[in-house]
Amino acid sequence: MNALFLGYGRMGSAIGQAWLKAGLVNHVSAVDPYLQTASQVTLYSNVEALPALPFDIIVVAVKPNYACEVLAALPRAVREHAVVISVAAGVPHDKLSLALGHSCPVVRAMPNTPVLVNAGCTGLFATPDLDANLRERVTRLFEAVGSASWVEHEGLLDAVTALSGSGPAYYHLFSEALAAAGVALGLSPELAKTLAAQTALGAAKLQTQPGADFVELRTAVTSPNGTTAAAIASFEHNDGLRRLVDAAVQAAHSRSQALSRES
Repeated sequence: MNALFLGYGRMGSAIGQAWLKAGLVNHVSAVDPYLQTASQVTLYSNVEALPALPFDIIVVAVKPNYACEVLAALPRAVREHAVVISVAAGVPHDKLSLALGHSCPVVRAMPNTPVLVNAGCTGLFATPDLDANLRERVTRLFEAVGSASWVEHEGLLDAVTALSGSGPAYYHLFSEALAAAGVALGLSPELAKTLAAQTALGAAKLQTQPGADFVELRTAVTSPNGTTAAAIASFEHNDGLRRLVDAAVQAAHSRSQALSRES
């Protein structure tokens, strides 16, 4: 399969390189006026420079306000046999399809930044008429950079955005605060950072084990009247942490919906 990326920044290049490494695509081309060189990629400065050859996969990885404009400019010969995958946040499926003249299938994808280390998770949406083989192909592509899950309704991508799309920043903020608390207790900044990061990594590995249960994992660490119990009691006082997290995710969800309306 040949893949074309419209935009080849951090997200696009991470996905493209992972697909090449996994042997899921044979060749990657990219349209990106800001890049001079890129490993294993044929670069074009604009859409007009593309050869009149068909691609199997076209990934839209430009800024959302440019997505439809770039798609509309694609020559028909380039896109007529392709499945178009958009990672442009907030641009609705119907607008993407309209920009293409309803000439090829469209999938919306919401990956998060851990795809950069092949540990991402991606929410996917397509209309029910997407061919089952194409759906399976897209699933395999995003499983190459982590996990992939389909949602039944496009509006649920706003929830995916609020939870996993923005979620890495939540964990980074918590790690930042945890490390700062360690420094306040006398640890060096370097050691506090290492302990916070390694603890996050270990906890994530436990959480992603088959059959893992978050409550059971927490309970296993929390001995009655022990140090962890004291910390958990502080977090759980008046449901403080849970209410704060819920408010934060709701805020992200509302903003995602607003951006979709504005696009």
